[in-house]
Amino acid sequence: MTKIEEDMVRERIVRRGIHMSKVIMVVFDGLQPSQVSEELTPNIHGVASKGCFFEDHHCVFPSVTRANVATLMTGTHPGVHGLLGNNFIDVTYDPTRVISASNTEFDHMNKYDHEILNAKTMYQILQEFNMSYMAIGVGTTGNAYLHHVGGGDSDSNSGTIHPEFSNPSFLSEDILVKFGPWPEEEVPNNVRFSHAMDIFIEYILGEKNPEVALIWSSEPDKSQHAYGVGHHLSNSALEHADKEFGRLLEKLGSNFMDSNTLMILSDHGYSTIEEVIEVEKIMINAGFRIGSGKGELLLALNGGSALISVGGSDVDTADRLVSWLMKQKWCGNILAGDRIGPIDGTIPLSKIGLGGPRSPDIVFSLNWNSRANQFKFQGRSASFAGAAGQGTHGSISPHEMNNVLICDGPYFGKKRRILTPSGNIDVLPTILDILGVESPHNINGRILKEAYKDTANELVFERNLLKSERTIEDNVFKQEIILSQLGGSIYIDEGSVLLE
Repeated sequence: MTKIEEDMVRERIVRRGIHMSKVIMVVFDGLQPSQVSEELTPNIHGVASKGCFFEDHHCVFPSVTRANVATLMTGTHPGVHGLLGNNFIDVTYDPTRVISASNTEFDHMNKYDHEILNAKTMYQILQEFNMSYMAIGVGTTGNAYLHHVGGGDSDSNSGTIHPEFSNPSFLSEDILVKFGPWPEEEVPNNVRFSHAMDIFIEYILGEKNPEVALIWSSEPDKSQHAYGVGHHLSNSALEHADKEFGRLLEKLGSNFMDSNTLMILSDHGYSTIEEVIEVEKIMINAGFRIGSGKGELLLALNGGSALISVGGSDVDTADRLVSWLMKQKWCGNILAGDRIGPIDGTIPLSKIGLGGPRSPDIVFSLNWNSRANQFKFQGRSASFAGAAGQGTHGSISPHEMNNVLICDGPYFGKKRRILTPSGNIDVLPTILDILGVESPHNINGRILKEAYKDTANELVFERNLLKSERTIEDNVFKQEIILSQLGGSIYIDEGSVLLE
């Protein structure tokens, strides 16, 4: 950063009358707003009751972790940053296979100079202003990798730490010497998260002291996948994660939020599996061919949604697939990409932020409903994996699209319930504003100024409806997606279908 740029940053900070603060982000994978309670998560609830709780917060669709990590890191929709799922198809890189968003795949992309994300990340932006970002997580390797995309070894106070690898790699050696080996992964993943919290408190905050620091808990997601939402083992995992968060609060001290910012987030919400769909087997029985050749289908399955590449972007195959999907009771909203062109009855991917050079040809969500499970948590969905009664996400259900954001610190109002729609796309621009850094021009999110302490009024927003329908034999397939829009930012509330 040049001296002129440094002076501009200082001037913006002084003009706002507040000193540059540190930002700490604590993410609980798969946490739902309904789980933030005094009984289940007293420490999270305590911060929510003192600061700002965003009641209408949204993840991006598909409602899976790695698409949303990329959005948190870039402030953009999946169509812009280019990572549309935990499993995805990138026709600009390798159109012949489904790719798992893992550290080994990302290393392979780097080896061949293929951009992992098509947008600047928080790490890259802060580095330009001589600021640091460091993350630690005990979730998937792909999740952890995305926190340091494009990073080298030049900044010793930036990076990402995971039990299986670190970027830069020397961080793993430091951690091993100072904290010993990582505990084995378990379900619930309590021991690993306690170890990560030790590293976060003593090493990342105490020694490295970056401007932005993040810790990612794999709970309650890991246990909810295994046991279901509200199961006593899932609840105990969440209670443990909350206690570790309480330990962090104790170390930070009661005055931390006087001059620094704390953000509590989740990446997506959750549903209970109602039935499992063996979609590839069903498609083969219906006469479709799986593969990457002309007229063949590649399926990247993401819990409650599927990304499909049609070989050769064959329009006839795509239309036949859409027509067939519309007759399946388990199929929800169906969207189509630009390479295929308009397909009768579908909604364009570009309308919900999924259009881009790496977008698939067809995306569909599985059907969902709002019935409660045996533990009284609302939201059920079909899934491509797991078993009935276990937890899932990935669909366009409101129970999965509604996730958690809680903020406290000198910028934010106290004891506020924010009703204005917000989303994971807004987290990066808000953090950059707090640090006095201007957002890149391609950001899809906005600064959450309605939650700032000097802003008392909610902002005016619109609810918009995307609709389409198609007659299939003697039935009519009708679908709609509800969007909230505030300025140029859009948030997906839910999608639904009706077969008449």
